[in-house]
Amino acid sequence: MDLINAAKKISEAGTKLDKLAKQIAEQCVESITKNDLLACLKRIALYCHQINITSKVKADVQNISGEMVSSGLDSATSLIQAAKNLMNAVVSTVKYSFVASTRYPTKNAGKAQSSIVVWRMRAPDKKPLVRREKPEESKAKVRRGSQKKTVAPIRALSEFQSPADSL
Repeated sequence: MDLINAAKKISEAGTKLDKLAKQIAEQCVESITKNDLLACLKRIALYCHQINITSKVKADVQNISGEMVSSGLDSATSLIQAAKNLMNAVVSTVKYSFVASTRYPTKNAGKAQSSIVVWRMRAPDKKPLVRREKPEESKAKVRRGSQKKTVAPIRALSEFQSPADSL
């Protein structure tokens, strides 16, 4: 049931974003970015609808005759895939909304109406230029691959035959 509830919440959040982005698109002048934003909004509506239907079907299958019946993996997988698709559409919608609302003049530029969304850029996290070694790696034990045996020199030489011994 957690998966179903999470899917419904994701779908509701997608619907809210859809409404907000439509308001941004209405204020934007006609441009390629506006057309791309409207195309992303159609994808969001599609994926939200798909998540709603899939979650209702999964909920119906699980509550058969008052018993909790675990349904197949297909419906859970399709819910997860639809949520991934929705998140990808959300990312592109936010990008196009940013471009549409900041790069192009709005239709209400002469009026005193403020923008629907205030965009605040956050500084990226600092990353070190040189990677430091992990403490476990710097204090690792060095082990020999094979043990060397000390052999007396006379014994080592006795392995070889001289040409006079072979006759």
